[in-house]
Amino acid sequence: MNKRFRLLPLVAGLLLVGALGYWGYQQFTVRQRLETALNNKYYRALYDLTENVQNMEVLLSKSLVAGTPEAQSTLFMELWQRATAAQADLNQLPVADALTGRTAKFLTQVGDYAHSLLQQAARGQLESDRQWETLNRLYRQSADLNLALHDLEGRIADGRLYLNELVREGGRTLGREGPRLANSNFQAIEKYMENFPTLIYDGPFSDHLEKRTARGLTGKNIDRDEARRRALEVVEGKSGYAVERVGETRGKIPSYLVELRPQNGNGGGNITVAITRQGGHLNWMTNGRQIGRPTWSIEKAGQKAREYLASLGFNNMVPVYHEQQNGVAVFNFAATQDRVVLYPDQIKVTVALDNGQILGVEASGYLMNHTRRELPRPRISLQEARKKLNSRLKEVRGGRLALIPVSPDKERLAYEFQARLDRDLFLIYIDAVDGSEAQVLRVVRNPEGVLTL
Repeated sequence: MNKRFRLLPLVAGLLLVGALGYWGYQQFTVRQRLETALNNKYYRALYDLTENVQNMEVLLSKSLVAGTPEAQSTLFMELWQRATAAQADLNQLPVADALTGRTAKFLTQVGDYAHSLLQQAARGQLESDRQWETLNRLYRQSADLNLALHDLEGRIADGRLYLNELVREGGRTLGREGPRLANSNFQAIEKYMENFPTLIYDGPFSDHLEKRTARGLTGKNIDRDEARRRALEVVEGKSGYAVERVGETRGKIPSYLVELRPQNGNGGGNITVAITRQGGHLNWMTNGRQIGRPTWSIEKAGQKAREYLASLGFNNMVPVYHEQQNGVAVFNFAATQDRVVLYPDQIKVTVALDNGQILGVEASGYLMNHTRRELPRPRISLQEARKKLNSRLKEVRGGRLALIPVSPDKERLAYEFQARLDRDLFLIYIDAVDGSEAQVLRVVRNPEGVLTL
């Protein structure tokens, strides 16, 4: 009996320790979940801040070459909104206000300045030389801030910096605006911008593709047997493939999905071809084979892509952009009508750089938009359009007529010019009917291709 009483405190102690341990574990788990949720919020804020600053830098660069109050008004409105959003993102980061004061002040200045110039543009007034110089200075500072933020984001993504360290290092990085910001490095900035706009790969005129019915579909509906035959026609070396199955897909361009399998030791990968139900047009094609070491030049691959399109009956196409990555080259071609480039009517062709095989086609842009247009007659000459360009632009070239989309249901005929401001290259579109500035795009050249922003 006495022995039992002597064991009771020990048992009670063990139970108490166990209960405390369980309670502690529960608290630890809850804290981990809260920290994960908080860290995710911080990551999101940093990502949004980087994106907004990146857009600010692009908008500021465009504002330097916009030549009409109407074009400037649009740019300053978006710039004001981006700067305001960036301030909100910055306030969510786990960094003391004292360490981000200069960055916050910079964002505020950009937003306020854009708002004041927006009001001025609304009155039909262009900026003065002094205001242009201020915009130029803000542009260069935003470029360096963009670079610093990308570096910070990259170190976090690589696991070289954690958010608890961001509290210490973020302040030093974001607050370093002095001598470092004065030494802009455009090549590094362009490198940082490689992952920015996935849409720009499709060219600047692609946002409208999902907003209309397909105007390029012609002909009667076809059946599955016709889709099988048509799919084999568009594949290189069709005798080396057999149709494995045929499915269907709906959407704005209803199509048959024809899956092809290589035969008799053919080293090519499986191919899927989408053939439109109406008319049997090639919608898209993809080949998933492994790519070997590149041996083809971009020029040779581009010529192959052009010949392939011609073999399918697309004879009036001109190359407008290209991109190279992971052993393949992707070329964008636009249709032409009466020597006018129809930017909405694009087809992308993917060429393997190891042997020149056509690996992919994407023709939805062409099918959605292509039709015979009633093009307006230009009311201003090429020389008159050239005079509309900002006088600060140098090395002005081009002047071909192009049709560009400005909204889902509206297109404008414009003269297309290339020009430089310092080391930046721009495409400027002057409306061929009323002489207004229809679009300004900045061209980014990197080892992977030519992009526009």
